[in-house]
Amino acid sequence: MAAARPGLNILVFLGSVREGRMALRVGRYVQQLLEKRQHKVTILDPKELNLGEVEQPLHFYKDPSLAPVILHQINKQIQEADGFVVVSAEYNSGMTPALASIMDNFPPVSYGYRPSAIVTYSMGQFGGIRAAMQLRQFLSELTTVHMSSMIVIPKVHESLSEEGSATSDSLARASEAMCKQLEWYAHALKTERNTNGIPK
Repeated sequence: MAAARPGLNILVFLGSVREGRMALRVGRYVQQLLEKRQHKVTILDPKELNLGEVEQPLHFYKDPSLAPVILHQINKQIQEADGFVVVSAEYNSGMTPALASIMDNFPPVSYGYRPSAIVTYSMGQFGGIRAAMQLRQFLSELTTVHMSSMIVIPKVHESLSEEGSATSDSLARASEAMCKQLEWYAHALKTERNTNGIPK
C-alpha cells in the first residue's frame, strides 16, 4: 500500500463578478471537495479583490516596486500553489472576462509547470462546455498542464445548493476523476520542480 501523501496547496480562481452569480456556490463546492481530501484551498474572488482597471500586468512594470502591492501579494500566492482550479461560467460561448482579467495580470512563469483543472457551469443544459474548450488553450498559454477530466455543471442552480452541496451522483463521479488527476500531476510536477527545476 502506498504511503499517504501530504496535502496540496490549491488556488481556486472564481470567474464572475455579476449580480446573482453562481460562482460562489460552485466555488464552495470545489473548496469542500478539495478540503475533504486534506488539501489547503485558497479562493481568489475577483469581486472581493476588486482590482478595478489594472493599467498593466505585473510583469510589464520596468520597476516592479511601482506595481500595486495587491499584485505582488497575489503573485506570491500563485507561485506558492501546487495547482490551480479555474471556475468559469460561459459568456457568449467563451470564458468570462473576470477570469481572464485576474489571471492575465501575472506572468506565465508564476503558473508554470503546475496542473490546472477546469470547472464550468451554466443555467442551461450544456454546463459551459464551450468555455471549457477555450480555457484549455488559455491555461496552456500560462504554461500549466490542464487536466483532461473536467467538472461541467449543467443547470447549476438545480445541481448545487447555495452552500455548495451536490444534488446528483454524476457530478460526484466527475469530481472524483478530476481530483485524482489533479493530485497525481500536482505531486509529480512538484517533485520534478523541486528536484530538477523548470526548463530555462
